[in-house]
Amino acid sequence: MGENFAFFLPIMMASFGVAFLIVWGWGAREAGWWSGAFFSVATGFSVPVAFDFLPTDLWGIVADTAFATGFLLFSQALLTRWRPNWVLGLRIAIWAISILICSFAVMRDIVPLELVSSDFGCFLLISIPLIAGRGQLRGWPDRALYAAVTLVALDNLLRGSSVSFTLPGGVAFRDSQYAFLMQALACMFGLFLALSALAAAMQDVLTRYRHDAHVDPLSGLLNRRGFEEAVARHDASGSLIACDIDHFKRVNDAHGHGLGDRVIVALADALRALAPADAVIARFGGEEFILFLPGADPAMATGIADAIRLRFAEQAASRLGLPGPLTASFGLTSLHRADRSIHDAIARADSALYEAKEKGRNRVAIRPALAPAGDAQSSRAIA
Repeated sequence: MGENFAFFLPIMMASFGVAFLIVWGWGAREAGWWSGAFFSVATGFSVPVAFDFLPTDLWGIVADTAFATGFLLFSQALLTRWRPNWVLGLRIAIWAISILICSFAVMRDIVPLELVSSDFGCFLLISIPLIAGRGQLRGWPDRALYAAVTLVALDNLLRGSSVSFTLPGGVAFRDSQYAFLMQALACMFGLFLALSALAAAMQDVLTRYRHDAHVDPLSGLLNRRGFEEAVARHDASGSLIACDIDHFKRVNDAHGHGLGDRVIVALADALRALAPADAVIARFGGEEFILFLPGADPAMATGIADAIRLRFAEQAASRLGLPGPLTASFGLTSLHRADRSIHDAIARADSALYEAKEKGRNRVAIRPALAPAGDAQSSRAIA
């Protein structure tokens, strides 16, 4: 093994271990396994340096155990992403058998057997996720990661299959072609694997941060920011519905905020169930919700609002075990080319909502586009 490899590889692998430890702190679920894997592999690559300070054959067992553990953790990291804990017992068995055979070979000074057992054990451990990952790839980071894992698996398979050629009799391990190829390919494929895994983990972190920034955690609907971004991707046509739970403060005061949260979730469920697939639904805060219905005319939007109102009034109270009724009021308007932004339509829908509240609640009030304030066109109440 070259002296440059002897010092560079442990540092490179340990550096990736630190990087993944940081990403794990940001919430990437598999990054902790990646961190442990790279620290383990770094330990394995550090053995030649340790051997120079304290020569003993036992270092071989340490290296084999470190590599087997690293690849077991690699497989765990990959399967956490693609198919959590798949055939965990089998993977642990492969890890244990590989270490036992390697230890036997070290004790009997059978170097080819040690190398073949280590390489094939690592090959099996990292090949299992390749089987599980088929059909689970969610974009270019996953595809790059899958390619990197494939290269690492082939490296171990081919290296283990060619030991008789790369480690001829009478040649010391550290001076062999096997050792050079092991370290050189580890630099290339290990770097590819680490960068691919980091890219996939960072994509997950960014996706989660984006989700948290745009989704209301209680209802699972979009929040105000998410709503505005989603609506901006649509043409400026359609209808807008504002809805608000009637007498919500009384529910909180009488039954506590826990039940109040369940009431909010019940209305959110009704909105999801009855709104069209292309609707943009958001919780704007408290008990107020907004629906944007792309391309929907007022008649269609009124029918949808009325269906949601009826379902909530008929089912929410009994579902939550409340003795009294639960209702919601709705204000509806259409988008207009003269609107400066979606907020103009939201203001009209809010005005119609207040009109519905003033006329007795549990109804849908309609405000035409560009209608003056206080000019609600019609309202519907439950029969």
